[in-house]
Amino acid sequence: MYLMYVDESGDTAPISQKGKKYLVLCGAVIHENDKIDIEREFRKIKDKFYQNSDVEIKSNFLRYANPDLKEGSPIKLHDRAKYDELETDLKLFLQKIPVELLSVVVNKEKFWEKYPAQNVYNMAYASLLQSFNDLLKMENAYGITIIDPREGQVVKKFMDKELDEVHHAMRWDYRELKCENIIEKVLFSDSGKTIGIQIADLLCYPIFHIFEYGKQPEDYWRYTEITGKKLSKRLCTKFI
Repeated sequence: MYLMYVDESGDTAPISQKGKKYLVLCGAVIHENDKIDIEREFRKIKDKFYQNSDVEIKSNFLRYANPDLKEGSPIKLHDRAKYDELETDLKLFLQKIPVELLSVVVNKEKFWEKYPAQNVYNMAYASLLQSFNDLLKMENAYGITIIDPREGQVVKKFMDKELDEVHHAMRWDYRELKCENIIEKVLFSDSGKTIGIQIADLLCYPIFHIFEYGKQPEDYWRYTEITGKKLSKRLCTKFI
């Protein structure tokens, strides 16, 4: 069985309300046989630098962990050499682990021009779920999805009821299965307690960064050295 851990970068707020231009949704797909080893290695890194194997490491926290930046972070380090060592350990960890990354990139302005009444997150999730089902069919395997139901940059909105309906509709069309290799309802879990979602977050942000700030992939090391190596070669990134 395969597990797809889902996280987003960007937001669903209108651009007129200081929302981001893009929403990027990513699914980090992990085989059940690899999950424990991945979790064990990530916990070792956390324990090494924070003496707390349960601390949450995600992209926003990691960026501002740099002691050269004035912004605060729950995982702030005050020694530059130690910060550089953390970056290196995380890079090697993310490069090594057996994860296949699925991605959906949404240009929000163009999306709402075409679908003014549609929920941008729900549409992105439905598209990601279809990609996951396609991957499962290639592997002749089954899978489940795990997602943090909270979305938003400052005030978090819970999307569990909406996403549950989208997920159910993607699996069942009246009495017939549509995404037949996805065998369970969507499972919700707090990112702070779910290493798979933290990995999805770390891999997702570089894609968002490239699109939101108009960079070329080769201009951003987190993409070229980490995320780009994990993006599925079998299923292309979807653009909405």
